[in-house]
Amino acid sequence: MTSTTPSDSSVLSVSWYERHGFNLGVMAIIWVFLALIAFNVIGGLVGVVAAMLMVENPGDISAIMQVLSEQTDVFFWINTTGQITVFALGSLWVTHLAAPKGHRKSFIRLQVDADTLGFVGWAIVLTLISYPTVIFLGWLNAFLPVPDWMAEMQQSMDDMIAKLLGAENILWMGLFHIGLVPSICEEIMYRGYVQRSLEKSWGVWAAIIVSGVIFGAYHLQMTRVLPLAALGILFAYITYLSNSIIPAMVAHLVNNGGQVILSTLYPEMLNQDLSPETELPWLGIVVAMVILFSLLTILHKRYFRESAQAKPETTLE
Repeated sequence: MTSTTPSDSSVLSVSWYERHGFNLGVMAIIWVFLALIAFNVIGGLVGVVAAMLMVENPGDISAIMQVLSEQTDVFFWINTTGQITVFALGSLWVTHLAAPKGHRKSFIRLQVDADTLGFVGWAIVLTLISYPTVIFLGWLNAFLPVPDWMAEMQQSMDDMIAKLLGAENILWMGLFHIGLVPSICEEIMYRGYVQRSLEKSWGVWAAIIVSGVIFGAYHLQMTRVLPLAALGILFAYITYLSNSIIPAMVAHLVNNGGQVILSTLYPEMLNQDLSPETELPWLGIVVAMVILFSLLTILHKRYFRESAQAKPETTLE
């Protein structure tokens, strides 16, 4: 009697999600929501436990809340713990469900090849050149209506960050918690697991755009959703071209770390909010946007010319 059971090799060639009929893109979106909830729950628990250890009376709620609002290192570690446990380790775990055994590192593009260093250089240059465009998008974002409660939440968050970065001897702590940790953990999740899952379900362009928009929205900063989404799309595009999340990690570090350094050197920047009345350096912004578009065009043509020579089947869907 001939067995109709799939061979071990054929079973291992598809992911657990695929074997059980789950759509990779849908599961990635679900994970984003679950991760956001888990991030806040774990961060909150870590913060409360840390605060209880720092007060004389662990039952004194007011003292615990005071520690949470005033202790810089507690706030940083709340965020970092959630980043590492949920965005990084959690995304690596769900990747085991989304990718076939033996292909999980390549699934999230956690890899380095001969071209990676060159793409790291491109990523740094494009991130720096994109800054005027990001400012312009932030100005456009100021025209979008934002509910009062959301604006107040954003202002409260901005005040806390300004207080943190305005503290003495905060530079290295800020670079670690705001620069390094998110550049690794968020890239594993968004440009690694989420983007690849969306690519396999919806195609490359949809994955680049949707993962970027989700990245912008995840920060819960509606007054900055446009610039954050644009950066997410740029990082996603670099990730696709390089077939590695390393360039996006470096670009993310340059962006976040640069803001930490500038905010530390020029604290007045923390109090500058973009509004419809803000006067922008229009000539500089237009020139920077033309340069950015030109560099992206050069990179796009160069990549696909080389890909056509090495891999004729490579196309952007």
